[in-house]
Amino acid sequence: MHEMKCANGAKRRVKMRRLFYKPENAWVGDLIPYYENGTYYGFYLHDPRIRDKEYAEETTWHLIETKDFVNLDYKGESIARGGIHDANKNAYTGSVIKCEKDGLYHVFYTAYNEDFKLRGKTIQSVMQATGKNLENLETVKDFLFVSDGKQYEEFDWRDPFVFWNDEDQCYYMLLASRVTNRGDLRGGCIALCKSEDLINWTYEKPFYDPKMYITMECPELFKMGEYWYLVFSTFSDQFTTHYRISKNWNGPWEIPDDDVFDTRADYAIKTASDGKRRFAFGWIASKYGNTDFGPWEWGGTMNFHEIIQNSKNGELRIKAIPEVLDYFSKEIELKKETLYNCKMVQAQDGVSVESDTLGALLYPLEGDTFALDMVIKPERYHEFGIALHVDKELETGYFLRMNPKNQLVAWDMWPRGEQGRYQWQIKGDVPYQIETARKLPKAEEYRVHIIKEKDICVVYINDEIVLSTRMYNHKDGYAGIYVVQGDVKLIQYKEKRSE
Repeated sequence: MHEMKCANGAKRRVKMRRLFYKPENAWVGDLIPYYENGTYYGFYLHDPRIRDKEYAEETTWHLIETKDFVNLDYKGESIARGGIHDANKNAYTGSVIKCEKDGLYHVFYTAYNEDFKLRGKTIQSVMQATGKNLENLETVKDFLFVSDGKQYEEFDWRDPFVFWNDEDQCYYMLLASRVTNRGDLRGGCIALCKSEDLINWTYEKPFYDPKMYITMECPELFKMGEYWYLVFSTFSDQFTTHYRISKNWNGPWEIPDDDVFDTRADYAIKTASDGKRRFAFGWIASKYGNTDFGPWEWGGTMNFHEIIQNSKNGELRIKAIPEVLDYFSKEIELKKETLYNCKMVQAQDGVSVESDTLGALLYPLEGDTFALDMVIKPERYHEFGIALHVDKELETGYFLRMNPKNQLVAWDMWPRGEQGRYQWQIKGDVPYQIETARKLPKAEEYRVHIIKEKDICVVYINDEIVLSTRMYNHKDGYAGIYVVQGDVKLIQYKEKRSE
């Protein structure tokens, strides 16, 4: 939704029929989700991108509300930023908690101003906003919580996650921080502070100190079934959101085999639950210049997934939210297929695509907003996968490369870059877009949901993994399956559009 001014100067809200939300003339940064009474509240960092190649400047908190993750109600700015001399010139990530004693919502958020210094150093700090409702929150002017500068460094002191700890009978605050006198690349930790009144806080030993990352952003702790989960995001080693598992709220923390929620493009994921189901809130990054060849940027478009749990070992998986799949409800009659270097054999439960080298079965596509539902059964293959927005000769387009032999699935595109002066300068030594690689589940067949809206593409496989990315350069064309030296069966292929 966005606001329009009426003739009398009043504002009215107009529904925008888009599945993935981005505000007018701005971008979505980190989300801070909260659930209450049937409604999910999605606070987010509203980034106006006021200068080229500068991000998260003049950032404030804005709010959307939703019950189904399809229909979003934009509520406007919820936390204002301070002035040019204030600590909160920029308002960054935090968390929301409701206090039973005073009946108020307490929001703790990161404040940052590169010109605001303490002990001669530029710092990040924590500020607090309160309110009787979530749409109107006012910053507490005399609350400013900074690092001690002894155990924890002053600059990395952000993304406070506050919750009540029943066992310790006090409030806990987890923060993305760094241990002092450590190296620049492995000193990141999740700091711990405690409070009895949400005002006075003590500095405790790190909650999690793996000695692996520069820092661990957007920490979060929650329980699901018999297991506890510690969530955080990193931009070193891997640019992604991780999770850890334990039977206890304070660890020890185990790294699961597949410890990420999504690809590099979907960053800073945090979660919220109604007590029965849990959902992931993140943002799909844009690319500079609106081209596949541009670098990833900070900020993007809102993205939601449902989180499911393997109750036997606690591992988490991702699936599409049913209401999101239902957004594309009109099935399109398929046009005649096109074959590339392959033989198509009719079978009782579908069609088989056979090729001695590279072959593909393709169907025409129109536009860039649709859903594809596919069931693929690999019989024999060197490699197989899905082609999207390709031409008849497979010269250009996107390829979801699937290889169960090495348990890898990754988005690739061709060409992978702009060709250089020489014929061989086409990035043939780059195996795929590594930032969009995931671990492919073992299975006899693969149920794939592809959701495409404009330049956003989200792919769900077997209700286990998701790959979110941007696709700018190629549109229309064809979609289907391909195989390299083998035989792959296409059991189902449906194209759907929104009404």
